[in-house]
Amino acid sequence: MKKIIALVAIAIFATSAFSGCIDSKGGKDSGATDTGENFSFTTIDGEKEQLKDYRGKVVILDMMATWCQPCQYEMLELRKVYENYTRDEVDIISLDVDSQETSQQLRNYRNSFANYGYNLDWTFGMDDGSVWAKYGKSGIPTLCIFDQEGNLHFTHEGLSFYSDIPPNWPANTQTLKPIIDELLNKT
Repeated sequence: MKKIIALVAIAIFATSAFSGCIDSKGGKDSGATDTGENFSFTTIDGEKEQLKDYRGKVVILDMMATWCQPCQYEMLELRKVYENYTRDEVDIISLDVDSQETSQQLRNYRNSFANYGYNLDWTFGMDDGSVWAKYGKSGIPTLCIFDQEGNLHFTHEGLSFYSDIPPNWPANTQTLKPIIDELLNKT
């Protein structure tokens, strides 16, 4: 009996760990249902930026936190996006939505990937709560993809992959390449 309880506990833990840091509901995807607001945020360098600064590009908004393990894995998938499109086509904004964290913690988090040979050279910033209030779901990571005019075309809560989802991965995953290619008219 103890073995069965232990196996059930391990299965529950593994499912939640690989699905994302989700509080209640699983991943949700949506079509073009909202207009991208001209939200603003502060970069880890203390500069104010806005979504409208990125007009003309497909923008991936990554809402995350440094302690979230699925968010860490997703950084490597976002890096694949950054390697496969030009900065004139696609840009990424990773916003830390944990109000208890600091820009220095986020900078250290980003820089820690370089220790393993991964350069995360897109924009990292801190959310003051307003971006999460508008676009957040119930857990992280949460991604939003905006078209070149700032219209919201896609949201997903849970882990996302650039192209191929590994076999036997939980159902709460999404591939980004087809969505980006469609917005860039590459399909």
